[in-house]
Amino acid sequence: MPKIYRGFTIVFALWLLIWLRLSWPAMQDDAFIHLRYAVNLLHQHMISYDGVHPDYGTSSLLYVWLLAALRGLSTSPLLPRVVSSIFHMALFTGLVIGFGRALRGAPKLAQGLALLLLALMVGPMAVRWLDDGMETSLALCLVALIAFSTSRLCHSQATSNRSVAWLFLLGLVATLARVEFLLLLGIVSLTVFAARISQTNDTSPHSVQYVRFRLAVRCAAPLLGGLVAAAIIFFTKHTLIPDTAIAKGGNGSAWLGTFGAVISVLVSSLSLGILLLLFWLLTAAAIIVYQRRISIPVLLANSPFPITLMLAGARGQQVQGIRYFVWTLIFPIIWNILELRWPAPPTPSTARALRMATYVLAGLFVLILPIESTLLYKEFRIRSRSLAEFRAQHLERLSGMQIVAFDVGYIGYFTESPLCDMAGLVNGRPRARLPFAERVDLCVAQHPPYAFVSQFSLDELSHRIDMRHWSICSTYDFANLRGSDLHYLIASPAATSAVCAAAGNPPQPLKPLLQVGSK
Repeated sequence: MPKIYRGFTIVFALWLLIWLRLSWPAMQDDAFIHLRYAVNLLHQHMISYDGVHPDYGTSSLLYVWLLAALRGLSTSPLLPRVVSSIFHMALFTGLVIGFGRALRGAPKLAQGLALLLLALMVGPMAVRWLDDGMETSLALCLVALIAFSTSRLCHSQATSNRSVAWLFLLGLVATLARVEFLLLLGIVSLTVFAARISQTNDTSPHSVQYVRFRLAVRCAAPLLGGLVAAAIIFFTKHTLIPDTAIAKGGNGSAWLGTFGAVISVLVSSLSLGILLLLFWLLTAAAIIVYQRRISIPVLLANSPFPITLMLAGARGQQVQGIRYFVWTLIFPIIWNILELRWPAPPTPSTARALRMATYVLAGLFVLILPIESTLLYKEFRIRSRSLAEFRAQHLERLSGMQIVAFDVGYIGYFTESPLCDMAGLVNGRPRARLPFAERVDLCVAQHPPYAFVSQFSLDELSHRIDMRHWSICSTYDFANLRGSDLHYLIASPAATSAVCAAAGNPPQPLKPLLQVGSK
């Protein structure tokens, strides 16, 4: 690779380290759900949120297992943040090394696209979603490994036993990280088979059938690894789909709502959303232009995003962040860039148009960067203060009291209270299947003495409970790009003294918020 590649990667690495420092220690609410599962796994030896009843309210069994193993070394609540940042740095380093080796002598367009992807992976929005304590950076590390392996195998003359074992293991680990990667592994197996079968030259019918069968078995190695992992999940959890996916699923008739949510997520994610989508379309167009045709492997490798979008629409799935879709864009982008090594270059005018489109995307990134940086720096600072407030309080004193909440991560971890989850994520499969209103009714029926609410969840509770004499004991801001997202620790008259003492604040009347919410 040219010296300019090494120079840019050094700058990008420094930029990533700067943003890791600026965002420290901001964390996603759901990261503490993983951490509480990890703590209970370490001490109770089962996947359980409350430590008593087994459930499947985590999106990544592998991540919980990893956190549980590391929890024995550190009891810091920042553990998920540290782990996600390590995997983010590993992702960036792996891409630098992988592209550096694979794209030696490749067209300048491929090298430029690789640099642009590296830039997007160190932007403020990438730090926002890959370093938030969730498993996203771990998942993208696996996706990058799968993409590089797929590209290499598509052009190999033979598949060794070592490669088959590697693909099987990669499929196994990827599915344990996220069960939806079964879709990716199926696409990978088909892509490699379609690419390799086109290279078969034997014209004997008997030989062709044997060669195709043997090739299909070897190409299916990643999917077979994924199926073994799926079997492990099913026989240990008695289901394949996590409770979180069930709770966030709809009735299958909310196509427009799901598509609207996806558009909103892509736009609000800026460089890791709408810009990454445009980047994927550019790389897909580039490989089609270079190959001078739309081949089956190209169609298959670029299908994760549209297929995932269709499946989400069919289920009426709630889409609450770019982490649900980022892997569907990263895989084809990496594969497309690597594929630009092989075909002959297009005509000069077409190559010039592709380079111009790459410059335009890079220019958009430069324009977006100051806006993104300003908004996210503010968000990181506010979230860091909220976490510091949680850590400074003594909410563990409330561990014997029942609490009701909608956003359960922070409050569930720091209080260790028996928790009724209005969102249905961590109270087991039967609760996850219930409509939202019925889950709220069940929580109210337990007569919780205190609650953790936003304005939305407060309105839901206040329609069912007389909360005029309840008090606010603490306020936290879960800021996002749209602005403040205030959450309140509130208590009934009987519990106000204990809850406010644990929070270290004098009680404030809740009634003004009820009046605002009722307007």
